[in-house]
Amino acid sequence: MDRDVRWFAMPIGMQISNIGSEVGRAIKWQNRHDKAKAVSFCDKAIELLQLTKKDKKNKFRQGELDFCIEELKDYFEGDNIYNTTDTKLMKYYDAFIK
Repeated sequence: MDRDVRWFAMPIGMQISNIGSEVGRAIKWQNRHDKAKAVSFCDKAIELLQLTKKDKKNKFRQGELDFCIEELKDYFEGDNIYNTTDTKLMKYYDAFIK
């Protein structure tokens, strides 16, 4: 619960930037052909996205956060039906870095 309180105290930009760090790690390991590590970091990013969804200040971002989760699952574990690339993923998450 303490983690939730600390996470909820962060502005959305900081939350998404932290998630982007996990996505970046997942991409790094995917490019090194270590699927297990890539999926592990992807799962951590998804866990943080789900926590971000629980944050009341983000209630208007539910659809966006749901899509982020869906896109990560599709890219790292699915068929990449959205034609996502490393660059496209990081462009989204990097936009929140201030």
